[in-house]
Amino acid sequence: VCTACKAAKTKCCLDGLPWDPQSGRKCDRCARLGVRCTAAPQAVDKRKAFSSSSAPCRAVAPGGGMLLHIAPSSMLTQALAQVPGTTSSSFADTLSYVLAPGASPVAARYVLRAIATTARRRGTYELTEFVTRLCNHYDIALDHVMAEATEPLPALGDNDDDLPSFFEEKLTSSSAGFVNVRSRRDGEARFYANAAFEASFAAVREMDATWQSGSMEINSLFVHQEDCHLVRRLFGELYRACAPDEVLEMSTPRPVRAYDRAAAAYALFDCRGAMLVQHEGRAFVGLVELFL
Repeated sequence: VCTACKAAKTKCCLDGLPWDPQSGRKCDRCARLGVRCTAAPQAVDKRKAFSSSSAPCRAVAPGGGMLLHIAPSSMLTQALAQVPGTTSSSFADTLSYVLAPGASPVAARYVLRAIATTARRRGTYELTEFVTRLCNHYDIALDHVMAEATEPLPALGDNDDDLPSFFEEKLTSSSAGFVNVRSRRDGEARFYANAAFEASFAAVREMDATWQSGSMEINSLFVHQEDCHLVRRLFGELYRACAPDEVLEMSTPRPVRAYDRAAAAYALFDCRGAMLVQHEGRAFVGLVELFL
């Protein structure tokens, strides 16, 4: 937990994760307020104190159980910081859903391949080593995840007519709600939105800039911080059930609070998600649709 969140007596999104002061990362709240983000001193419970110098790091994700016990603290912190468009805790949260028991046989392979592609594009050793350790831990063949593609996929365009028909129709339908589509191919991302979404929640250029900077989670641009976990879980569950070239749809278990800029206030919205995974995990299209 950081000093600012602790002083405000509010939940910190970095709580429970190892803190690396050299990473320059901030929690969602400090990034939004533009204040300094530093680790708060932690009290030690002497009844539970023990020497952990040789013990593996264990990161507990809010979304479900033990995520990792295979990476040193320094590697884990640096690896999580290299994933764009998210924060360390939100990435760990989503990944915990995807890798939990009972997922689709291809889900773990697809999501790890997407992370490996990002690692290659960014040239980060820590993220590559992180994926390798996860493959070993979950008994996934490395060549199914780490092998480089022999042919590049077509580049993403700025127009929604580059998207699969289901998502293009959602963006152009007059009966749709507030629609945001995220597309990723070989580690590169593009964002799309209908006019209603851009007017009320976030512009495409804001989402692009947030992805590139890695300063905060994309969803936190419009979803209340305390409800972002519902959207993360939605995408985690979609990934868990994914099948090649099949569009899946799910909804959050309850409405989410989203900030409507036109009304200058938070309101409750039903939230629906959709996902399509193609090219053995190299291409992903996700949709968030909000309804009053």
